[in-house]
Amino acid sequence: YAAAGETGAREVTVPTGGSAAFEVATVNDSADEPDGSVSVTVGAGSGYAVAASPGDTASVAVADDDAAPPVSELAIGDVTANESDGLMWFTVTLSPASDRAVSVDYQTRESNPVSARKNSDFLQIDFGDVTFSPGETSKRFWVYMFDDGHDEDPETFEVALSSPTGGARIADGVAVGTIVNSDPMPAAWLARFGRTVAEQALDGIAGRIAAPREAGMQGAIAGQTIDFIGTAPGLNEDEIPPGVIGDDAGGLSAVEDAGVQSGSMTMSEVMLGSSFTLTGETDSSGGSFAMWGRGARSSFDGREGTFSLDGDVSTAMLGADYARDRWLMGLALMQSTAEGGYADSSSGVCPEDAGDLCDGAVRQGDGTVEASLVAAFPYGAMKVSERLTLWGTLGHGTGEVTLKPATGGSLKADLSWTMAAAGARGDVIALPEDGSGPALALTSDALWARTGSEKTRELAESESDVTRLRLGLEGGWRAFLDDGGHLTPKVGVGVRHDGGDAETGSDLEIGGGIVWSDPGLGLSLDLSGRTLVTHGNDDLKDRGYAASVVFDPDPGSDEGPSLALRQDWGGAAEGGLTRLFAPEVLEERSGGDTTSRWQAEAAWGFAVLDGLFVGSPHAGMGVVTGSRDYSLGWRLTPGADTPAFSLGVKATRRESSGVEPEHAFAAEASLYW
Repeated sequence: YAAAGETGAREVTVPTGGSAAFEVATVNDSADEPDGSVSVTVGAGSGYAVAASPGDTASVAVADDDAAPPVSELAIGDVTANESDGLMWFTVTLSPASDRAVSVDYQTRESNPVSARKNSDFLQIDFGDVTFSPGETSKRFWVYMFDDGHDEDPETFEVALSSPTGGARIADGVAVGTIVNSDPMPAAWLARFGRTVAEQALDGIAGRIAAPREAGMQGAIAGQTIDFIGTAPGLNEDEIPPGVIGDDAGGLSAVEDAGVQSGSMTMSEVMLGSSFTLTGETDSSGGSFAMWGRGARSSFDGREGTFSLDGDVSTAMLGADYARDRWLMGLALMQSTAEGGYADSSSGVCPEDAGDLCDGAVRQGDGTVEASLVAAFPYGAMKVSERLTLWGTLGHGTGEVTLKPATGGSLKADLSWTMAAAGARGDVIALPEDGSGPALALTSDALWARTGSEKTRELAESESDVTRLRLGLEGGWRAFLDDGGHLTPKVGVGVRHDGGDAETGSDLEIGGGIVWSDPGLGLSLDLSGRTLVTHGNDDLKDRGYAASVVFDPDPGSDEGPSLALRQDWGGAAEGGLTRLFAPEVLEERSGGDTTSRWQAEAAWGFAVLDGLFVGSPHAGMGVVTGSRDYSLGWRLTPGADTPAFSLGVKATRRESSGVEPEHAFAAEASLYW
């Protein structure tokens, strides 16, 4: 604090009495410094002695009167960003600007308590730094966010500053990064899962409403469409299983839409394709009690933005109902399991210098899904008149959904499912009692289903609704010919609208055809076709045509020769009602004009076991693009006065281009009583 030349030894003269004074000059600078002092000590000399008290040293305080210069402070701000953005940009500010370089380190870390996880939700950075050149006041850096595909509540992590240099100090050294997302999982997958389960339940209810109430037990094993379908005595034409060619096919089945059956089946598929109905005798009040069970298996595919979704749903149903007069009331329990997957086609944003933690080798948006559901649904039907039946059902169930991202781990949440549906079916114009004349049938239903998952630490709460409205009309006019045959032109139209949180759209289809049968010649001909008239996607085209010929000189008996030929083009040839009432959305079942399928089967029936049964060896061939089937089989059907027992076996060889031939063996037994 003393000026130059003012320090060191100095001599003063003290009179014989009194005192002497002297000055020490100080430095007047502009630097802001702490206060200090200047001290003077009396040294020893000759001719005097230094007194011990009050002391040999004195000090003078020196107060600094210069203003303090501003200190540069560092601060980092909080940031909120969408997970799909990929990068979260943080800004560090220096205020005021410094006349020299300033640097500061930073690192990312999980919040306390843990919300976002390092290297799963955000990129862990153990060391990073930003440097301010003289005069700079703002710098930015990024932190990578992993886009994982599943919906979560906002998650947070922290970025902390440390070790400033250049005379700066940290004023606000912790920033919170908030990751916000609205990814489609699990809501998008659950919407389609819930819709599929609801449709399986409605298929079961529709079967119960249409089922005959004769006492006894009926069933099926494996749900296979066997070519030797037997029709039990007492069943009318409307109850013949789908797939039979024409009205007088004599048990010969039509070619399947797929053209060729697969040659293998798991035990799970056998169980899921099986069903039974056990109906009791009519009681004193005119009602009958029945128990039933069935298995179902369905698949779905869909898209949600850049996500593709798929799943397989297996359902087992067990129910009981009571029918009396015009009423049917029942309750069914259902257990469903499903597994599927999801994949994100978007590549995301990944910086080149982020290393292998986000290089896209395993997309965070990919994964698998598993779900289970146990539900109950009461149902009822009322025959309003001889021509019209109304029905309705409600359903509710609970279960669990598990997401397994491709990067590892699993995310679980409880799920709930609710359904409501109602419909009507009946004859607007009933076929006259003599079997000739016009007929017009109506089928309509409305379906609503809601599937949701509860909030967990990893998953946000979700809720998805789907709706479906369908209306179908099928009509025809049967005219009997002089030779005992008949000619039946037919037409059908179907309207369908899908709405909600899955695939949506409106469809209109028209189908028609003509059936001609001449028992005298033993011939029947069936021509049919259908086309999509309008759809929400104007680029979608779907139409199909089919022609079948059956030769059976004695259609009232299984004895004698029979031959069936069928040719299909494009998609399914059924009318609008049948096509649009299929569970899957139209985009998943459209067909072009180029696909061609052809099948032929020949059989010869003869009496066996003293006429109690008819044995029919048969051979068949099916051709579809790239595949060919050859089949040999034998079926046993009852004679005129024999209990309704049938038995059949069939062996099939499938040849496909580029693969080894496949072989299959099928067996079916039926007993009605």
